[in-house]
Amino acid sequence: MSDMIDMYRSLKDHNKQLRAKYGVECPRCKECRPRAHPSILLPQQKCRVDGYRDPRPRLTPEEESTA
Repeated sequence: MSDMIDMYRSLKDHNKQLRAKYGVECPRCKECRPRAHPSILLPQQKCRVDGYRDPRPRLTPEEESTA
């Protein structure tokens, strides 16, 4: 069971690193809800709040592995 927990922790850490390196704030969240924290979007990710999709091209496997 602990192997599965460690795997999910490492996946969560990897996603945090991706968002820190390649994430951008949702521009629509900034203009529609200026007092709230905007969503951090990776390339081609859709914002859950307002439906905005980031137009940047998807990350390559090399970019994902270096994060």
